[in-house]
Amino acid sequence: MGWRLLRALLGSTFVLAHRSTVYYRDSTNTHLVARDTDQTSVAIGDDPSWTKLLGFTVHEAGARLYWSDGNAIWRANLDGSDRHIFVGAMVHVTWTGANFGFGIHDVALRVEGVPCVRITAWSRTQLTCVMARPAWTLASTTSLDLSAISMTTSAGTTNGVQANYDSLVLTPGLAMPLVQSIATRVTLLNPHTLAIDHYDPSAHWLVFSDDANGRVYRVDVHTYAMQDLLTSVWAVHGLAVVGPSVYFSAEANGTIARLDTTSGAVTPVVSGLASPRGLCVDVMNTTLYVAAKGGTIWAVASSGLPVHGPSRSAPTVARRLLAVSSLARLNGIALSHDGRLYWSEANTNVVARTSLVQLRREVLFGGTPQSVLSWPRHVYALASGAGVYCTEYAGRIRLLALPGAAPTTVVNAAMATTSIGQLDGAVAARPPSAPLPFYALE
Repeated sequence: MGWRLLRALLGSTFVLAHRSTVYYRDSTNTHLVARDTDQTSVAIGDDPSWTKLLGFTVHEAGARLYWSDGNAIWRANLDGSDRHIFVGAMVHVTWTGANFGFGIHDVALRVEGVPCVRITAWSRTQLTCVMARPAWTLASTTSLDLSAISMTTSAGTTNGVQANYDSLVLTPGLAMPLVQSIATRVTLLNPHTLAIDHYDPSAHWLVFSDDANGRVYRVDVHTYAMQDLLTSVWAVHGLAVVGPSVYFSAEANGTIARLDTTSGAVTPVVSGLASPRGLCVDVMNTTLYVAAKGGTIWAVASSGLPVHGPSRSAPTVARRLLAVSSLARLNGIALSHDGRLYWSEANTNVVARTSLVQLRREVLFGGTPQSVLSWPRHVYALASGAGVYCTEYAGRIRLLALPGAAPTTVVNAAMATTSIGQLDGAVAARPPSAPLPFYALE
């Protein structure tokens, strides 16, 4: 977005309230620009491989945080400990040979030490499995070590490929699995938005969108089994899961739809929204709450059928609950157990909330130079009501204790060696008299 347009959007009210520095992407999309209200500007390098915290979800019963950085999905304990890559790529492995058991249930497969439980095709001479790979490095994304791949049946175990396969396959009575070849395909991912059914204590499917491939996948958090759910879906920046229902927003189309994971059917819920992003759903699966980028929060009937609002107004599918400044750029949204909505205002660096009864915006954190947030993206309200998780684009996850305590940094992956990390550190270290940062990066 060009500076001229930003100045028109900002107007005089915002810049008179505080000195302000605006950060935006150059039209070439190769670097960032920091421009102050005195018209001075600085170019800041950018690289797609650098840490950028894009998606986030929490499963309290499973005691796990999950987040995406555009290259991989990470997970950690609720306090940020045991941080590791959960999904680094998608792997297809096909074995060809003989004696591959007496059925799918007679075969156990392992790839790099991890069981591969989702067998998509099986015969006595060929089988294929698909899984998420819990590793992502530049040196290991395109190939697998065949010696680290094994097959076990009731007749024995084979690691890798047998060099003397031709003679072994002619040996009478030999029942162990014989592997002539192994074909592997590693698919790099661009994980963006994440969701899990946080109402279900035993939920095990993590759903995520892939911006580069236009797909929505789900991966088992215990077994690494991986499935395609949707194809040819783009700009999916909102996901919500409850039971077999997966709701997803397509920002570019202004639509929200529901996928039934049992039948595979996709049903439109609402259309005509302006840039819908964050989604959350109530425990009864009756109402979706939608954060639209332009500053509006909507309540949408999850059935897609018109319903009456509280004042018995004309039935409608989508009802506007609240509007904030169009400069705010809403992103994440969450519903607490006590009926409050929490959301992030990414451009103006605010985490706010409202009661569904009074519908009045209350700023919890951010909005002044003394409480700088670095581009807040996602929020999650703890079931206990004791706090709210908030993520920041540069790679930070904070826990905001309620009511009113100072935030605790749970995960800090902001890389000081990159320009984004240096920018993040410089903004965080600014004194109260420094310019208030304003982000216009998406």
